[in-house]
Amino acid sequence: MTRLESLAYAIQKYEGWYWYSQSWRNNNPGNLRWSKFQSETKNNFAYFNTYAMGWLALWYDLYKKCRGETITGLNGNSTLLELFAKYAPASDRNDPGAYARKVASDLFISTAYPLSWFLEDLK
Repeated sequence: MTRLESLAYAIQKYEGWYWYSQSWRNNNPGNLRWSKFQSETKNNFAYFNTYAMGWLALWYDLYKKCRGETITGLNGNSTLLELFAKYAPASDRNDPGAYARKVASDLFISTAYPLSWFLEDLK
């Protein structure tokens, strides 16, 4: 499993992937608000026809953010903590610090790890 896949699985876990959760019902393991892969929106979150499409959308979203190819301003030098400040902002009633700490703990890394680290094994 790549580092980026590990990050995506840690996000899926944090988002509460369990039977009949919102993310499960929407085939959206990352609880993404929008994706170019979505088929529609349900309850203000992207809905995917299959889990595989939702997983692809999450992986693609993280990949693009780590490469600095999104409008978020994130790039390879951004930290895991900065990722979650954008991914799950406090303005949406999230706690990005707690999110980053939990994911970092699951991955046995620090919240200060640069996003480029998640791409190193994809080269």
